[in-house]
Amino acid sequence: MFFEEEQGFLKQSLKVEERILDQKSRFQHIEVYRSEALGKILVLDGNAMFSEKDEFIYHEMLAHVPMCTHRDPKKVLIVGGGDGGTAREVLRHEGVEVDLVEIDQEVIDVCKTHFPEVGDWENERLHVHVESGMTFVSQAADKSYDIVLVDATDPGSLSNELFDATFYAQVNRILKEDGLVAVQGGSYWMDLEGHKRILETVGRPFWIAMPYRYEMYCYPGTNWNFILASKKYHPTADIVLQRADLLEGVRYYTSDIQKAAFTVPAYIKKALLGIAKN
Repeated sequence: MFFEEEQGFLKQSLKVEERILDQKSRFQHIEVYRSEALGKILVLDGNAMFSEKDEFIYHEMLAHVPMCTHRDPKKVLIVGGGDGGTAREVLRHEGVEVDLVEIDQEVIDVCKTHFPEVGDWENERLHVHVESGMTFVSQAADKSYDIVLVDATDPGSLSNELFDATFYAQVNRILKEDGLVAVQGGSYWMDLEGHKRILETVGRPFWIAMPYRYEMYCYPGTNWNFILASKKYHPTADIVLQRADLLEGVRYYTSDIQKAAFTVPAYIKKALLGIAKN
């Protein structure tokens, strides 16, 4: 038995032993598969979100790259991220308060049941809000966050509003003068034009906007990208090494990984001229 996912020109098949959950929430189709090789796999609207074997890579790279770029992050907003993994990684940083905004309570419930090790749900510094990310951001106060992390599913689905210019204008408004945002940016290997659109949209109101890469076993093509956009700090020049290299519990992230993640092949660099800001 195989779980199959298409992305552009590629169809990827993952060998699975069984589908252990198949339900539809108000917002999306939620599935959980069991794989001997990858452990359990979370699938939303036909797209693999993570497996137990690789979830730490995604969550560490989305969380720690911005957290170790900012000089002194105290308040972080996560939009999406109903599995709890990104929040778990942010909460490794002492003294940081986290607001997590997830539109679908059923995703949270499924992940608490089937992926209990992913979230740190009982942490008193985590505040969960079940509502639209766009609504929450539009109602948040000016300059109220140090970092915003957009842990969204792919554009073209439930997350469309989280890839809109209006949303990132609001994100810019609620970030402090030295704030920054990181967002799931597709894959410049798989869909360069789609990646360029996201990078341009996210980066428009910011001084710095750069893609960085990570690898996920369960994503088609394996090589995928986040985008970091910043009002002040540069993600390779301003790494806080004392924080990055003293993190406890990480399995993938290091300061060297952060520096390497922002290296871009020559043809990609050429394609992103005038869009990337570095």
